[in-house]
Amino acid sequence: MKFNFKLPLLLLPLVAFFIMIYSFNAEAGLKYKKETGKKCTFCHVSIPQKGDEDPKLNEDGKLFKNNGYKLTEEQRNKPD
Repeated sequence: MKFNFKLPLLLLPLVAFFIMIYSFNAEAGLKYKKETGKKCTFCHVSIPQKGDEDPKLNEDGKLFKNNGYKLTEEQRNKPD
């Protein structure tokens, strides 16, 4: 039986992609989730990476930051 090298070569980029996606640094993620009940994407347009200068905040994220890292009443009632 001959080994087919095409399948592993096709799967390699897919595996690398998933490793990159799921290896982000989520130091604040668990604490934030526990305190607010919101997902990361509630405040971020994409998940920031360690060392990023731009936290990639959306409007809710900017409001959360400017409110002393606390949700406003409107944000608490807003779905994810």
